[in-house]
Order: sequence, then C-alpha cells, then structure tokens
Amino acid sequence: MSYYYGSGPSKREALNLIIGSFIVWVVGITWLRAISTSGLVINSILFILAFILHEYAHKLSAIRNGLYAEFRIQWVWALLTLVTAILPFKIIAPGATVIYGMADERTMGKISAWGPLVNIIMALIILPFAMSGFYFLITAVYFNSFIALFNLLPIAILDGRKIFFWSKKVWGLLFLVSVMLFIISLIGFY
Repeated sequence: MSYYYGSGPSKREALNLIIGSFIVWVVGITWLRAISTSGLVINSILFILAFILHEYAHKLSAIRNGLYAEFRIQWVWALLTLVTAILPFKIIAPGATVIYGMADERTMGKISAWGPLVNIIMALIILPFAMSGFYFLITAVYFNSFIALFNLLPIAILDGRKIFFWSKKVWGLLFLVSVMLFIISLIGFY
C-alpha cells in the first residue's frame, strides 16, 4: 500500500472536514449571545478555523515524521457532538486525525500536542482584540480554550493521554495555559 504524503486532503478527507466543520459550527453558534451579523460571521469563521487548524496541525506533524494521517469523521462522536449542542456542556469531537504507521511514544506525543497548541495560540492571538473593544470575540477565545482544554484531558482517545505519557511537563504546561485561558474567557463570556 502506498501512502500519499502531501499536505492536501484526499476527496474523502475533504468531505469529512466539511462535515466536521459544519458540526463544530453548529455547536459553536450555540455559545453566541446577542450579536451582530458581522460578529456572527467572524466567530463562525474562527470556529471553523479552530477545528480545521487543530486537525491539520496533527496531520502536518505526522507527515513531517514520515507517517500518513487523514481526518475521519467518527459518526458516534459526531452525533454526540451534535446532541451536546442543546446541552449546557459541549463535546466538540466529531472525528479525529487518524495516523497510520509506526511511531514511538515521543513522536505520538509531539503530534498530539500540536492540535491543542494551535488552539492555545489562536486564543492568545484573539484575546487582546476581545479585551480591546471587540467583545464578541471572547466567544472565539472561549471556543479555542475549550477545545484545547477538552483535548488535553488525559483520557482514552484524546490528545492529552498521548501527551501525558510522552511528557508530563509538556502536558502540564499546555493544560495550565489552557485552563488559564478558559477561566479568562469564561469571566469575559458571562
């Protein structure tokens, strides 16, 4: 079996990313308060970017390490994500970047760290704008910090488990920053 190592998506992956983006968008807009049309559009774009960049960070890191990676919808998780759109607590996990090939714990930990790191960076970039008058952007900070924090939980299929077993220091730093960003955004959100 030959693998495609390019960074572009296959047709199947592109379709999966479109479906996943829609599901993530549905959950994201449930967090929006009374907001202008431009605020809705900007936050919608940021929600979708948060999801796609998170998954692509995993993919590009895997490719850089000589592995094949592709985002796949996981239908049970996609349905669970949609159901939580109407609940107070959200789960944002419509699928995952599946990695093929042999990799050690260190490599898998690094690949896994890139997704939450992207969301932390996005939250840090957006936060100053949210605090300087563009208050509607606090939802995008909340969204990104939530995705990072949720994915950093050191359980089963989430990124946090692989990062934790690779490096507790890296996991602890990422977790601490995501908790701080989440609290800041939560205070600004309500």
